Amino acid sequence: MNEREISLKELLGNIWQAKFYILVAVVLCSIVAYVFVSVTTPKYRATMIVAPADGYALGDYASQVQYDRIAALPFWRPKDQEGASTDFYRFIHTLRGSSASRILMKDKNVLSGINKTLKGNIKTQEELAVYLTKKLRVDPLGATPLRKITYHHSDPEFAVALLRKIHLVADQMIRRDRRQQSQSRIEYLENSLSKTVNPDHRKGITNLLMQQEHIKMLANLDEAYAAIVVEPASASPKPVWPNKALSFFIACAIGTFFGFLTWSMSRKDEDGFA
Repeated sequence: MNEREISLKELLGNIWQAKFYILVAVVLCSIVAYVFVSVTTPKYRATMIVAPADGYALGDYASQVQYDRIAALPFWRPKDQEGASTDFYRFIHTLRGSSASRILMKDKNVLSGINKTLKGNIKTQEELAVYLTKKLRVDPLGATPLRKITYHHSDPEFAVALLRKIHLVADQMIRRDRRQQSQSRIEYLENSLSKTVNPDHRKGITNLLMQQEHIKMLANLDEAYAAIVVEPASASPKPVWPNKALSFFIACAIGTFFGFLTWSMSRKDEDGFA
C-alpha cells in the first residue's frame, strides 16, 4: 500500500516539531561556512573590454586608395562577416598561447604574482599557457565583435597589471609579424620591379609596393594594432570569491535539510521501537 500524501499543513507541523534539530544543524553548517569564508583566500575580478582596431590602424586605408583594382588582390588579410580583421581573432587566441607565455616568462613580476596563488611554481612556458587557458576567460559581448577578458586573483592590482601586460604582448607580437611580413614583401616587390620592363606590370607592382609601404608605416605607429582597449582593465572593489551571503544561504539550506532528515529518522526509530 502506498503511503498517503502529506498535506502542506502537516508538513509545516512536522517542520515545527523538528525545529530543534533544524536549529542545531543550521548552526553547525553556519560554523562550517564561517570557517570556509575565513580560511579561503579572497579573489578579485579584473576585466578588460577590447575591440578590433579600426581600419586605418590595420592598414585598410591603403586598400581604399583607387590606384588600380588589380593591386588589392594578393596581400590583404580576410575579414569575417562583421568586418573584423582576422588579426583580431588571432589576438584573442594569442592571449593564452604558448608564444605569449614565452615572453611573459621573462617578466619575474608576472611569475611571482601568479605563483603566489599556486601550490607548485610555474617553470615552463607550456605550464604558463595552460594556466592562462584555465584562468583567463574571453567572452563575447552580445552579437558584437567586442570581447570581455576576465581574470581572478587575490591581488587586484596584479590582476589589472596582468591584463594590461597580456594585451600589450599579444598586440605587439601581431604588429611585429605584420611589419616583418610587409618588409619581406617590399623587398620582393622592389626586386621584381627592377626586373620588369612592361609598363602595365610595373604600374601594378608599384601599386602593390605603395600598399605595403602604407602597412609598414601604420605598423610602426604607436597605437594598438590588432585590438584596441574599449574599457581599460579594472578590478572589482570587493572580493567576488568567496561570496559570503551565498555561502551562508547554502549553509542554512543544507542545515535545514539535514536537520529535518535527522528528525524524521529519529521519529521512525521511535515508532519502530514502540
